[in-house]
This record gives sequence, C-alpha cells and structure tokens, in this order.
Amino acid sequence: MIHYLKGEALEKIPIWMMISAPLEQLGQRAMTWSEALGGAGQVVDGESMVGGGSLPGGTLPTKLLSILTPRRKGQNLAQSLAKRLRQNKTPIIVRISEDALILDPRTVFPEEDEIVIEALRGLSEQLTKNPS
Repeated sequence: MIHYLKGEALEKIPIWMMISAPLEQLGQRAMTWSEALGGAGQVVDGESMVGGGSLPGGTLPTKLLSILTPRRKGQNLAQSLAKRLRQNKTPIIVRISEDALILDPRTVFPEEDEIVIEALRGLSEQLTKNPS
C-alpha cells in the first residue's frame, strides 16, 4: 500500500511493472532472445492476458518471441522443448501455438533475461539438427 501512496507502484509492484512495460522495450527484449537462438525465432505482435481480480479477461498488446519447431517423425518437438524449459533450473513457462513455442517478455523481469537467454541457447541445437 505504501508504494501506491508514494506514487511508486509502477516501479515497485511487480504486476504494475509488467503491465506498464513499454511495447518497444518488450520488442527489443524479444529480439535479444531470438538472437540467442541464432535467429531461429521471430518477434511477432501478440497479447498478454492480464488475468483475474479486477481485470478478468483483460489483455494488453505485447511483442512475443515465436519459435517455430521443425516436425520430426512421430515426435511433438514443441511439447518436448516446452517440457525441457519447464525443467530448467529456473522454470520457463511457454505457450504452444500450433508448432511454435511462444515466449512473452512481459511475463519476465528484465533482470531475468539472462536466464531465458541461456535456456534458449541450450535449445538451439535441437532446433537446428537434421530430422531423424
């Protein structure tokens, strides 16, 4: 409550920090994440769900990193890579849309970007190796 009274909500309260993140900054962060994959992902427009409470069903425009996963015989690579990210030392939660992993920088604090980047670098070999 004190942060609201001091006018610090946008700088000190995590949900307001995420909600108020500038779209341009989100796009730059998504591009940095894509570069960790050697360009295997692309930055696309999307929406972040703000969620329940006083904002049920509310969304905000965002920039997303979309990582198209190659099809492999009898294997759902998107599901496999999403599971691998969830099992990271610091779990990383992604959405799956068709055959693409979707990461939303609005849901990650900027100081945690290096964790995401390292995890994505670990995926790049699986994304680029030849189908078997």
